[in-house]
Amino acid sequence: MAKDTDNKAERTDLPEWICILPLGTVELVDRREPLEVDLAALKTVAESFLQRGVDVVVDYEHQSLQGGRAPAAGWIKELAIREDGLWGRVEWTQQAQEHLRRREYRYFSPVLKLAPETRRPQALMQVALTNVPAIKGLPPLVARCEAAPRVKLQGLALDEREEEGKVLEKLKVLMGLEAEAAEDAVWSKTLEVFRDLGATLGLPEKASASQLKGAAAALKAGAERMEEILAELEALKARLAEESAAQTVEEALQAGRITPAQKEWALEYFRQDPEGFKTFAARAPQAVPTGELRRPGEGRHAQGRLAPEEIAICRALNLAPEEYLKAKAASGQVQETWR
Repeated sequence: MAKDTDNKAERTDLPEWICILPLGTVELVDRREPLEVDLAALKTVAESFLQRGVDVVVDYEHQSLQGGRAPAAGWIKELAIREDGLWGRVEWTQQAQEHLRRREYRYFSPVLKLAPETRRPQALMQVALTNVPAIKGLPPLVARCEAAPRVKLQGLALDEREEEGKVLEKLKVLMGLEAEAAEDAVWSKTLEVFRDLGATLGLPEKASASQLKGAAAALKAGAERMEEILAELEALKARLAEESAAQTVEEALQAGRITPAQKEWALEYFRQDPEGFKTFAARAPQAVPTGELRRPGEGRHAQGRLAPEEIAICRALNLAPEEYLKAKAASGQVQETWR
């Protein structure tokens, strides 16, 4: 039976990627203060790795720190920042693979450079295979490190599965699905909605969330600008209508279809019913003889040749001084010397 167990252990798949540092408040098994790990800290660690330009060693039991012989168990070739923390791609040595398959080593422990005051990680110095890890709740390597250890975010213990369930419930509501809908149906519907949204916004099929957000923001800005343009058009339309009313009423006034006293009435009539007023002005009889309406200042030269009582007669009859003088000239009373 023991031999069968060993064979099963030997067939255990080894992890290529390991979660080196989870995101959040990372508690330690000893009495040291927890580590505060945020995205900014992870970026600092990743940038330090790139600047050094060398692989990070994975040794046994931190032997590299002791100054003696320290054979490598593997090398970290690449770092990646994911949603749950900092991950590293490891190339294991043949000897380390044997140890891990036989479960002779099950855990690892990172060596970090920390900021003195904040205890935020700044660089990854080494990683060691060990059976006494420093990070509390660290999953064994033979479990393939598919999930990061449970951590505390903002002082609250969060269960990853519970949080995922809450997200799924919210998505079901947003997507209009029944509460009993399967998880696959939820993600399929979500993908369909995002694909349709991208097509509506004129984006490529594989548009990212940032592209969708940017296109939606541009659409919103365009709608706001359209409202401004419509308001400007309405104001222009009102001004043109008022100018049209003034021009049409003035033409009717000059044609003698209305009297000066009817001007305000005519303007209001046109505002309420432009076509109706135009029909009225075209068919109405002349209220004032044509040519007797004049602009201010016209006829003053002729008016100066009339006696006060003649001026009063012209006003009473709504006659221009020129017409009055012509009438007098025709009757032989005066000569048209004013021209």
